[in-house]
Amino acid sequence: MEALIERLVSEQPHFHAWPDGRSANWSVASDALRFLFEQVRPSMNTLETGAGQSTAVFGIAGAHHVAITPDRPQADRIRAYLNGFGISYDVTFIHESSDLALPAGRGIPERLDIVLIDGAHRFPFPILDWHYTEPRVPVGGLVAVDDYRMPSVRILFDFLAAEKEWELITTIGATAFFRKVCMAKNTGDWSDQNINKAHLEQAGRTIGPHRGKSRAPLFLQKLMRKTRAD
Repeated sequence: MEALIERLVSEQPHFHAWPDGRSANWSVASDALRFLFEQVRPSMNTLETGAGQSTAVFGIAGAHHVAITPDRPQADRIRAYLNGFGISYDVTFIHESSDLALPAGRGIPERLDIVLIDGAHRFPFPILDWHYTEPRVPVGGLVAVDDYRMPSVRILFDFLAAEKEWELITTIGATAFFRKVCMAKNTGDWSDQNINKAHLEQAGRTIGPHRGKSRAPLFLQKLMRKTRAD
C-alpha cells in the first residue's frame, strides 16, 4: 500500500475545483499524507471534515472512513481515482455541511480513532468540527488540524496545544497532529482550562490584596480561594 501512497503523492490528482469550475489541488502536504498513512491501521474508524487526497489515503490504508463534504462531484472524482487502483476500500461520504452532519450524528461511528479537521475554515467551523467529534475520540486517538496558521483555525490549535488532555505530536507543513492523552475532567467550567489561566490569575491579583472588600462576584472569590488551596 505504501506504493499507492507514493503514486498518489507523485500524481497529485486534483479533486477540488474553483468556483468557475477549474480543477484545483488543495491537499495537505505530501509528508503530512505520508505521516497520516503511517497512523492508520486497517479497520480503524476515521473521519474528516472536507475531502481530498487525504480521503484517498484513508481509503488506501483500509480504514472505515467517513468524509463530510457537500461537494458531490468531488466525491465522485475521489471514488473514480480509488477505483483505478483496483482495491477494495470503505469510504462513506456525507453530503452535508459539517455543522449539520456532526450534531445529527447519522452514519458517524461512536468511536473515532483519527479525526482530520479540514472542512470549512471560516470561524467557527473548525471549533465546531472539534467540539462534535472530540467526545468520540478515545485516549490515544488522533486529531489533525489542517491550515492551523490561519487565524480562524489557529484558535483551535492554540487551545489544544495548551490543554493537558492533548499532546502535540508534530506539525508537518500546515497540518498539526494531536494525540488525546486523557479524558477531560471539567468541574470548574472555564477555570479548568489552561487557555483561561492568565485571565484567572489576573482576576486573582485584582481580588488578592482586597479580598475582604472585593466587589468581585462571590463565585469568583470562592474559586480563587480553591485555586490557592490546590
